[in-house]
Parts: sequence; structure tokens; C-alpha cells
Amino acid sequence: MPTELQEAITTAGAVSPLIPKSIDPLLLEYQRRYAPLLLAIPTRQWNSTQYFFNRRVSRPDSGGVVDGGGRPIGNSTYEQALFNIRLFQAVGAVTGFAQAVTRDVVGDLRQIELDGTVTSMMYTLENAFIWGNDGATAAGQYPICSGLDYLVSNWTAGTGSSNFVNAVDINGNFSLHYLDQLIDLVETNAAMPIGSQYMLVMSPRMASAVSQAFVAQQRFAAPTTMLGGGLNVPTYRDIPIVKSSFLSPRTNVMGTVTTATATTLGTLAAATYYYRVSAVVARFGEISASTEVSQVTTGATSTVTLSFSTPGSLPDGATPILYKVYRSTATTTETLVGTVDAFDTTGVAVTSIIDNGTNLLTNSLANTGPVAYQGTNTGALPRNVANAQEDIYLVPRDPNFLVRPYVRDMTILPLAPTVTSPDSLPFAVLTDSTLAIRAPKYVGRLSRLTAAL
Repeated sequence: MPTELQEAITTAGAVSPLIPKSIDPLLLEYQRRYAPLLLAIPTRQWNSTQYFFNRRVSRPDSGGVVDGGGRPIGNSTYEQALFNIRLFQAVGAVTGFAQAVTRDVVGDLRQIELDGTVTSMMYTLENAFIWGNDGATAAGQYPICSGLDYLVSNWTAGTGSSNFVNAVDINGNFSLHYLDQLIDLVETNAAMPIGSQYMLVMSPRMASAVSQAFVAQQRFAAPTTMLGGGLNVPTYRDIPIVKSSFLSPRTNVMGTVTTATATTLGTLAAATYYYRVSAVVARFGEISASTEVSQVTTGATSTVTLSFSTPGSLPDGATPILYKVYRSTATTTETLVGTVDAFDTTGVAVTSIIDNGTNLLTNSLANTGPVAYQGTNTGALPRNVANAQEDIYLVPRDPNFLVRPYVRDMTILPLAPTVTSPDSLPFAVLTDSTLAIRAPKYVGRLSRLTAAL
């Protein structure tokens, strides 16, 4: 004879189809990100496809003269710069049927979808403002603006208005003195005090490393209030520390890359070329670069093809938006040769990149793309797989130096049902914006740091 427990289990199994399903109306938001950087950047309404601005790069000369003498006429030097305003878009829909049958569980399903899409758009913008590359995507179907990774990358002094260094490669474990180095770097370039009008942007893990350094050295700082985002955050030397989810690769790594070569249609000279490839992932950031691969070329008109599968097992099922290619002619010394769109000019996902010695082509020699390498930088090095290297930025919150111009800021556009889908309730979320660093010497970066907790 069955026990009472056995009888209860047996009975429950027999009548399980008759037991009503109870669903908690609380909806768990599973995909979450730290994205306060977008809110902390000053904004400005702008009604054009390009954001133009002027800057004075030198003042009139002056100096001593003899009695009654005069100096030559001097003038300031001015230059004009621009950033392309890019359209960011998301399209969604629910059906009238789904709206009706879910009302008792979640309420207004369409509104929930709208709220989620707006939040996703904020993630997309912040990711683009850190990792985007305008030149790499300009020829494709999904152009985005350039972000800090491209705009703050003066590893060596240049000429003219760029005769400064605003990026330093660390390639090591975090130490508090690196923050001092970063602050002093920007303060030297800017010739002005650096304090609460700036913010230190880093990953949550790196913020923990900073906090541990505070404790070890008994350097405590009270919270301050972010003017733009209304956030209470810790500070270092009066500079707010802002967390972003888009700066740490965590354990994500680019998969296997294979190589092949051809002896025509390129300009690569005979040599052994070493490559590493990384991916910039939607709503996440750059993952660690692939294992080094090599290819021997002959002649003087060669190409090298890098083939791979679209990275899988990425956070929340996200996919790449850019690929970064690092190259060298000596092992383990690769530097950034260029960045490409993760979709070719026909909209197909990229699974091969062709280095022809002049530019990087995607999937086929027919997909011309940009006429030159985009983002080439001998100071930018690949992030190592073993220690999940990441960056820290020192970013101004002053619109004189950094501003986010926008045409339409998070506009919700109701769309009409169609004849083929009369029961749909479609909508679009639009924003037209860009990240404009009006003076890049007022921004700083520490690259390839490891938060050793």
C-alpha cells in the first residue's frame, strides 16, 4: 500500500494538466549593464548631418622689442573639425493578440517592449561611444560613430595640434600610481587643474581594484554627486569614478583564425606576417584577441586572407559589430593595422578579412569598403587572453571639450500595421547622435591594465 507521500506524488502527477499555472507578474530584467557614461556626457541639440566646430590652435606671437621698434604682425591659427552625426535605430513590434493575452500577467506588453528597446539603445550608444569606428563602418549598411578607443589613441607625439600623448600602454597589473600618471598626463596637456569637471571611466572590476588600493594606502574619499547622471559615486583626487560594463572582456576570447595567401591583387611584399584578430561585440565591447597565426607570402603583390567563425557563447547572445586586425612581421609584436565592419557592404556577416597591403576587405575582393586601413595605430596592441586586460579613461564633463550633439534624442516613432501583418503594433526607437571630442588632448587613457583582485 502506498505511503501518503507516494500517493500525493502519484495524484499530483495524474492531475497535473488540471492544475492552473500561476505566473509571478514580476518581470525579471535579465540583461543588465552599467551605462552611466552616456548620461554624464554633456549634450547639445544639433540640426545637421555633421557637427562642425572651430578651435584656435595657437595664439599671436609676442616678445620684447627695442625702444621705438616693432614686432611683425602676428595672428592666431584656427582650424575646423567635424564629426558625422549617425542614425541609431531599433524596430520592434507586438501583436494585438499578444497584447491582450499577456495583460493579466505583465500589463502593457507594448510599453514593456518600448522601455526595453530604449534601454537597449542606451547600451548600444555607450558601447559605440567607447568602441565605435566611423571610418570602418561608413561604407556599410550599419554605420556608427567613432568612440574613445579610436579618438583617444595618441600613443606618440604628432605634429600641429596633436603634438601630445594622451594614451599610455601599461600591459600590467593595476596600481594606484597609474591613476596619478593618467591625471598628470591630461593636466600637462591641458595646462589646467583636473578635478570634479572630469570623470574616471572604468569597469566594475577595475573600480574594485581602485577601492582595494584606497584601503591599502588609507586614502578614503567621500562620494560626490554626478552633475549629469545624478549618481552618487566615489572619487579619486576629487574626480568621480564612473563604472561602465563595456570595458572588460571578462573571459570572452576570439576563436580560431586560419590564414591563406594569394600572389595577385595585393601589395604585400614577401615576408612572414603575424596576425591576431579581436571582435567588438554589440552591447559588450572588445573581447580578447585570438591566438597568433602566421602566413608566408611571396612576390610583391600578395594578399593574406584571415578566416574565422562568428564568435559564439557571447554575453546575452550578442554578435560582433566590428573586427580589429593586429599585424606584424615579427612574432608577438602585432599592432593595430585596421578595423573593419562586422558586416560586409551587402549586409552579410563577415567571416573572412582580406589584407591586401592597402586596406582590409571583408568576405570578398569585390567588397571594396574603405580605400585605406581604418584605425591603423602602431601604439595600439592586442589584449592578452590570459589576464583579461582593459582600459581606464579620464574624460571631461565640460562641453568645451566633450559633447554629444544630437538631432533626435530617443524618439519613439509609432509605425502602422501592414496588409500582410494587420494585427501588429510596430514601433521604432530613433536617435541621431555622435561623440564629439572637440579637443582630444583634454582626454586620457590607460590601456591594457589588469585588475588583480
